[in-house]
Amino acid sequence: MIGTMGLISAVVTWLAPAGAQTFLMMEIALAIMLLFTIGLLCAKIRVSRFANKALQEAEKTLDDVSAQEAILRAVAQNANDGLVYQDMEARILWANPAYCRIMGRSLEEVIGRRPQEFCFPPNVKPDDEEIENFRFDLDSYEFHNLVRRPNMRKNGGLFWHEFNLAVVEPRVGEKRVILVSRDVTTQVNREEELERARADLHHAAHHDALTGLHNRTAFLAATDAILRRPDPDARAIGLLYIDLDHFKAVNDTHGHSAGDRILVHVADAIRACVGPNDLSCRMGGDEFVVACPGVTDFDQLQHVADRIMECIRTPLEWEDTNLECGASIGIALSDGDETTAADLIRSADFALYEAKRPGSPRVARYDAVLHNRQEAENAMMEEFVDTLDNDGISFVYQPILDGRTGKVYSFEALARWHRSNGEVVPPDVFLRYASRLNRMADVDFAAIRATTSLVSDLRARGFSIRGAFNTSSEALAHPDFMRRLDHEARRAGLDTQSLVAEVLETTFFGSDTTDSVAAARILELREKGFSVYLDDFGVGYAGLSHLSQLEVSGVKLDRSLIANVTHDRSARIITTSILRLCDELGVSTLAEGIEYAEQADFLMAHGCFRLQGFGIARPMDRDALIGMVAKGAPIIIAPERTVHALSA
Repeated sequence: MIGTMGLISAVVTWLAPAGAQTFLMMEIALAIMLLFTIGLLCAKIRVSRFANKALQEAEKTLDDVSAQEAILRAVAQNANDGLVYQDMEARILWANPAYCRIMGRSLEEVIGRRPQEFCFPPNVKPDDEEIENFRFDLDSYEFHNLVRRPNMRKNGGLFWHEFNLAVVEPRVGEKRVILVSRDVTTQVNREEELERARADLHHAAHHDALTGLHNRTAFLAATDAILRRPDPDARAIGLLYIDLDHFKAVNDTHGHSAGDRILVHVADAIRACVGPNDLSCRMGGDEFVVACPGVTDFDQLQHVADRIMECIRTPLEWEDTNLECGASIGIALSDGDETTAADLIRSADFALYEAKRPGSPRVARYDAVLHNRQEAENAMMEEFVDTLDNDGISFVYQPILDGRTGKVYSFEALARWHRSNGEVVPPDVFLRYASRLNRMADVDFAAIRATTSLVSDLRARGFSIRGAFNTSSEALAHPDFMRRLDHEARRAGLDTQSLVAEVLETTFFGSDTTDSVAAARILELREKGFSVYLDDFGVGYAGLSHLSQLEVSGVKLDRSLIANVTHDRSARIITTSILRLCDELGVSTLAEGIEYAEQADFLMAHGCFRLQGFGIARPMDRDALIGMVAKGAPIIIAPERTVHALSA
């Protein structure tokens, strides 16, 4: 500023001698100098302001950096994830508290050391030379993926350690590694539990819960897959259908726990006798199936069947008792491109039926003879279906006697099938067809219609007679069962107390009785006022167990007990025990299979007054039953033909 003013003064002195003429020039010069001075002053002011602004911005940047540093420090110190700063030899230069907590070590214990020295369990820890020579490889798997490994804390506790690595360059030419880690033991445990649950669900969906063998659905799918292979030579399968002999007797005598143990024993026997590529299945109940891929002749299959039979016959120790069981086996071979698993099972099942005939070998082959017989049976089954669809099943009615009055108390409707050619097909044959065709419910619905119609007719004639109909497990499980039963009763104008549903005790085989569909249906029937009787009531533990669990109205004593009750001490003891227990429980009793007066006398002497059997009356048609009821005369039971001494 002083220099500028001196310059102006010199200019003025130079111009002064010129006089007034030059005064204008002097003003101009002064103006120029003044403008120049002002410009310099403004420039200086601008420079000063810029410097101050730059200083302020620098200070603000420094504050921001300090704040960010404080934030990063706080994050690093308080993060749940472990953070580690390492050199390229993996030595730890810095670690946050979370990492120390994860490893169970102090910061002083990890600084300057490599994690390999302390984090691995002894069985996987690298040796000292490998640790000393370690260098990070920036192209390795760890720099591109999350890594999960088992690690060990200072106290020896094992945990799952998950980490990832990143490389940084704090200074030019200097590389460092940042490790971010966490303890994922809880997550791994949950994943393992979930995987186990998935595996358990998958296993449960494809295997039988009791024996561990394949279930029917999985077996059919696996066998069909083999039969669809493109190479014809790879499609060959031999199949064995196994059914246990007298299995119900084991359940009746020793209880279902013993029966379950037998089933497991059979499954173990099958596993021991088949190859690693064979498929074993529990079809349900006491039936098993084995598929042997690659088997092309009956002799091979017969050999497998014989081995299985021998293993099954091995006595089984159970609660200080030797349980024994036998089996019958039907065997079949795949026969061409059109064979399916269901076809093969049907063929083996047909052979099994042959094997179970009295006097037959325990292993039967599905050969040309059986094939022709099956073709004839298939034709019969088609005719049976047509009969069912056209309401062609007929019924006969067997009276049930009230021993106190000698008159008809009730009746049981029994299905009959007369073929178009006049042949009468035995019930055990056509009911087997119905079961195989899943049409048992249709037979039962026809029985309900026939029963309600006859009871209604008898009521209209003034006779208060009840009617009983057989009810299969298929009918009880039918979603329309209760609605159709109610409909038929209302249509016939009957109250529910005039109808009795007879349910086979074997309906509850292999189920948790109190939770089964059949048990729930029985409870529903009882709540609506219908009577429910356990038919063919078994002997021993199983029958009594069902009696204690089911809300039944009564039981129908099995004919096998009644046949021996007059001359076998064990039968008498069992029968009287059942009758006494039923009396205490308030459960009604009915005995079937009465042939002679001595049987009836014994039963009535012990409180069982409802009797049924050929010694009372054989099944008869509708008109004959109405005539018997209308006659009203007491029924005379034939006397015992042969007197048997009671066994000691």
